[in-house]
Amino acid sequence: MKRLRIGLVAIVSFIAGGGAWAQGKGESVKFQDYPGIGNMLMRVAISKGYCDKYGIKCTLQVIPSGPLGAQALLAKSIDAGLFPAEIMVGAITKGAKMKLVVGGATANVAALIAGNHTETPNAGKGWPAFMQDFKGKKIGVPARGSVMEMITTWMFLKAGMKAEDVVFVAVGGPNTAYGALVSKQVDAIMMFEPAGAMCTVLATCKVIWRGAEDKEPAAQYALNGGGNGQVFTQDYIDRNPHVIEAVIKAVKDADAFINNPANFEELAKIAETYFKFEMAKGDEVLREALRRAAIAKAYSAAINRNAVKAGLDFLIENKQIDKAPPVSEFVHDKAP
Repeated sequence: MKRLRIGLVAIVSFIAGGGAWAQGKGESVKFQDYPGIGNMLMRVAISKGYCDKYGIKCTLQVIPSGPLGAQALLAKSIDAGLFPAEIMVGAITKGAKMKLVVGGATANVAALIAGNHTETPNAGKGWPAFMQDFKGKKIGVPARGSVMEMITTWMFLKAGMKAEDVVFVAVGGPNTAYGALVSKQVDAIMMFEPAGAMCTVLATCKVIWRGAEDKEPAAQYALNGGGNGQVFTQDYIDRNPHVIEAVIKAVKDADAFINNPANFEELAKIAETYFKFEMAKGDEVLREALRRAAIAKAYSAAINRNAVKAGLDFLIENKQIDKAPPVSEFVHDKAP
């Protein structure tokens, strides 16, 4: 019996050791963050101690766009970027090796927002009817040639209209876009949060369509679940499989925390430690942006492979790329 007990202890120790071996060993992992509500899964993983729990030290570096994040990743100034397959495809087709390892902000972030000065009689009729309200109008997008402009043009064409039916204006990110809208420099914007949250809280503009919530057009709704993920180079993945496993576990814990409604107020406080909206009712804007993200289940550890393919198909349809590598070249085989 004594020998049996010793044997059992040895087996348990071996299993425990194997489990521990799959954890991090104190490695520091630097993730891309964005201004605003940013990389909330990693902010929560850090604030709630989930990274420490799995033996890694997670840090954040603010890089304001996906393309810049990809450049930083390939230059090794960060370990993980936060961007979608649509950003990865250019580098991958040129031979770079990188993979989505776990989710980040996976919802379709696009939102069509009209100024209060813009008449929208078809707003309640759904797509494609409401596109008629924007014929001949000025629509603000983050930059000319951006994904937001591409989505807007696509929605016009699918509604039986022409790209020339609208004038696009580069207005920057949500803060400057919002300013351009309420000052009537543009009639509408195709933008991402917190632009919609600002409109809702301040009642200064109106959200007509959200890609994360509206099921039409179906091709846009199909993008949900792909979105932005935590992207590592294949070299990093190969050299640090235990760190990758720890990252996945930490993000899964953060997902469970964020998507538990009982944790909303604590989540808002965590968000406020990283960023404050310096504007009237800024705290309410922050909470509204987080509420919209919760409705869309935007912060998810899982990566929907079909949604990733839908995003690549969208680029092909819009002649941004001729063809795309298989989804397996974009998503880590052990990604949830």
